[in-house]
Amino acid sequence: MPVARLPVTDDGGRLLELFLEPYCWSEWLEPGAKVTVVTVGMAGAARPWVAGASVPDEPFELQYLAGTPVVRPYGDLVLLLGAHGNELYRLP
Repeated sequence: MPVARLPVTDDGGRLLELFLEPYCWSEWLEPGAKVTVVTVGMAGAARPWVAGASVPDEPFELQYLAGTPVVRPYGDLVLLLGAHGNELYRLP
């Protein structure tokens, strides 16, 4: 089963909003906080990531809009993990 991980750290001195599309999910990170966005692709598929990505063979797209990183994971399952690997959220 293909799994991709995108670590995100707030290295700034203020709150950072991490936005997950297409779920309209915001996660606010305190300075120094670390999370990991995990996406799980389709097992056994020639292209495991959901169609519709601007680059179909990639598990994520990342945009930086008005000071907010916007992550678009393209797997069937998306997890947001805390700094120690604990599951914070599971998105369908």
